[in-house]
Amino acid sequence: MVRRTTWILATVFLATGPPASAQWLDPDRCITCPDKVQHFVAGVGLDLLARGPWVARPFRDHAWKRVAITAVVAASWEMLEALDARRQGKAGQPGYGFGPLDLVTTVGGAAAVEAIQGVGRRLTKRRARGVH
Repeated sequence: MVRRTTWILATVFLATGPPASAQWLDPDRCITCPDKVQHFVAGVGLDLLARGPWVARPFRDHAWKRVAITAVVAASWEMLEALDARRQGKAGQPGYGFGPLDLVTTVGGAAAVEAIQGVGRRLTKRRARGVH
């Protein structure tokens, strides 16, 4: 009986409010728009910044950790944008709110830096072996 009552209350609660996308999410799905290029470049910059001495060595000694740092910073930024959009009453409009696509694009920029560095390392190791 308690379980059914809980489900009924949860259904009523969820059905009466606006959808989550209208409350928090940015419905922008354009992958070729200028803001996606900006997010990609931001991911590149954040990954490069994560290599600096202002990040403790144990947090920056592996590629996945630098990408994770970038993801945390990007998710925090998107959450701040969502809170600001909600405060302004613009949440749920394109360009306002938490943008999952923006987050993925930013992390993609960081992953691209790591991939390029990994390929460069492998090429220089092969070249160094061939010189000896």
